Amino acid sequence: MTFILVFRWVRGLLVAPLVSIVFGAYGCTVFDGLTVPTPRVPSAGYLSLRDGVRVCHFAQQCPLLSAGIARSIGVPAHETQFSTCLSWLSGPLPPNRYGLAAQAAMLECLAKAGDCSMALECAHTEPLSKADPRCIGVVGDQCLEGGILLDCTTEIAERCRSVYYGAGSECELGLSGAGRCALSPCSLDFSPPPRCTSGVYVRCDPATNLRVAQDCNTVGLTCPEGAEGADAQCATDDGVFPCDEPGRAVCSPDGLRVRVCDGALASEFDCLAMDGRCVTETSGGRCVRPADTCSPDSAGIDECQGNTISLCVGGQKMAFDCTEVGLSCIPSSGLERAYCG
Repeated sequence: MTFILVFRWVRGLLVAPLVSIVFGAYGCTVFDGLTVPTPRVPSAGYLSLRDGVRVCHFAQQCPLLSAGIARSIGVPAHETQFSTCLSWLSGPLPPNRYGLAAQAAMLECLAKAGDCSMALECAHTEPLSKADPRCIGVVGDQCLEGGILLDCTTEIAERCRSVYYGAGSECELGLSGAGRCALSPCSLDFSPPPRCTSGVYVRCDPATNLRVAQDCNTVGLTCPEGAEGADAQCATDDGVFPCDEPGRAVCSPDGLRVRVCDGALASEFDCLAMDGRCVTETSGGRCVRPADTCSPDSAGIDECQGNTISLCVGGQKMAFDCTEVGLSCIPSSGLERAYCG
């Protein structure tokens, strides 16, 4: 059995028939009258280790990028603990996480970026610094070229043409000049109630009289198919969990899931779906599995030996030569652990 699971990790296309043969022939294995359940196999990480190193390097060096990743796809990319960041981006994932493909696509864009400016352009929702030149002298919401909604009051820029918004969304200014990424104008008196369709939450926004559509899956949430009215909303399978700290990861009360905040709502990573539990570490909650041999908090992790950094990614120790991606190993300094930079 161990051989089959390891082989899946390397040859994902061949494992399905192998597992089918083993369990089709024997079903669940029985020993002395006890049934042994089929192991839950996690999905591979969002990124390869090399690409994860590139993105976590940007998370360390680019102010606001970590928050931008959390706001855009509900994934934490820790800006001071390199192995924690890599565990989220390149470590195993629960296969039932909503929006895995869309989240991976944005992270792949980040991995290809050449600098912080290009990296921030990949984010669906970009946090703005107080000194952002786009907000100098600006009052209220503004629509910029390329379908970007600039909100200098809440200090974010939203890319209306990104996958987070329904196809055809553009930056529009509605009632009182308030902006939304919207499909069209609308009126509450003549509009259907809010509705969920294929994971997309569509409604007439009463504050702006603009019809907006949000793909809940992009941030790891779901919108129950066919739900209408008050039942239609972006949520987890367990309910709605408001929050306000982008990237904060906490364990659910039963310890079976990690809840990650996108700045408005928390999405979930189901640890049980890969035979794990949520454990609270220095950087917050994280899924831990029985076969893990280390954690990002373990001694000797995130340390430089020349340009090679010691890592713990997804519970497994490894070393990575930062020069493989054109970087150097930057030693720890204060609260910032060593990283490739």
